[in-house]
Amino acid sequence: MKKTDLSPTRQRQLVHLESHPGASALIPPAPPRFIPSKGIIKEVIHAHEALGELRVSTARLTNPNLVTRTFDRREAVRSSQIEGTSSDMNQLFSYEATGSDEGMPSDVLVTLNYVKALEIGLNAVRDRGATAVDEALIKGLHRTLMNGADYRAEPGAYREIQNWIGGSSIYQSRFVPPPPGHVPGCMKELIAFLHDTPSEEDMYEVPVVIRMAIAHAQFETIHPFVDGNGRVGRLLLPVMLAAEGYLPVYIAGYLKNNQQEYYDRLAGVQLREEWQAWLQFFAAAVKESVRESIHTAHALSFLLQRWENRLSELKVRSDSAVYRLPQLLIGRPVVTARHVQAELGISFPAANNALVKLAETGILTTPHEQQRNRTFVAHEAIDILNSR
Repeated sequence: MKKTDLSPTRQRQLVHLESHPGASALIPPAPPRFIPSKGIIKEVIHAHEALGELRVSTARLTNPNLVTRTFDRREAVRSSQIEGTSSDMNQLFSYEATGSDEGMPSDVLVTLNYVKALEIGLNAVRDRGATAVDEALIKGLHRTLMNGADYRAEPGAYREIQNWIGGSSIYQSRFVPPPPGHVPGCMKELIAFLHDTPSEEDMYEVPVVIRMAIAHAQFETIHPFVDGNGRVGRLLLPVMLAAEGYLPVYIAGYLKNNQQEYYDRLAGVQLREEWQAWLQFFAAAVKESVRESIHTAHALSFLLQRWENRLSELKVRSDSAVYRLPQLLIGRPVVTARHVQAELGISFPAANNALVKLAETGILTTPHEQQRNRTFVAHEAIDILNSR
């Protein structure tokens, strides 16, 4: 990180590092409570309109929980892939269904941990509102994310070493976050920002999309953990939305597809306080991610309808396990007989017979080489989730 790459204001935030002679780190100021809206108001308005559109569209679904459950898993895969993991949707669903990582990438555990951390965060704010997003929750998200992973520090604890972003050494890095001793104070300022509510005298309430963008950029600037900062920072986004009564929106797909711009816009904030460009990019990410979610939800609903029509032509009773199974598959595209037995509350033979019947119709396939704990896969559902 070169001093000349920083704006004059950011240059005054630099401190020398005793641990790395000749290198400097940046102690970020507290998150801004106000950013001029000139040039970004249209994008922010469109993003908020999209959030409302998502609420209306989801309410029309027959069983929105089954559809949105798959969105959680897709976000986990995409957000983890930004950090270089190789696990895909099929592998995550298979690992979740069987508990076996045989023949899978080692990082599939971390990807499933992302799902668990997301559920913890969403449940916390749904129970206690925005005040649930505190230091304990953020550390808990990280602890869950890194549980059982190859992590060279204590999961859930702020870092005690200096880290940097980009480059093989701190001297070639793109950005150097604050020294470890400053991390708790910086995080305290961020959490105060997350809990900030306008008083009755305030004339301006910062829209949630802008607050999400500020919070994410600030978290990545602090970089409070040794590893996993990007994933925890992205976990906070749907959690912030849920805390204010919005449906979660998952933007990792947009960020993955525009990864270099994502990094460049974040660096613009970190080095030069270029908030406007970052907010424009972030608002576009929210808007496009909502559109993708609506499209995917409708595609999955139409797929379920096609499956049910196919079974109706076979004269399958509507109360049979065979007919009930497709609804389960929309939320769980990879299952085992034991899994179906537990979810539908039926016997193991009935579960297995239902799976075989759907395999005969082409709704399900099963890998021939897998005999023990055999999985059945609804590839049409996974293909929809994988499509852009």
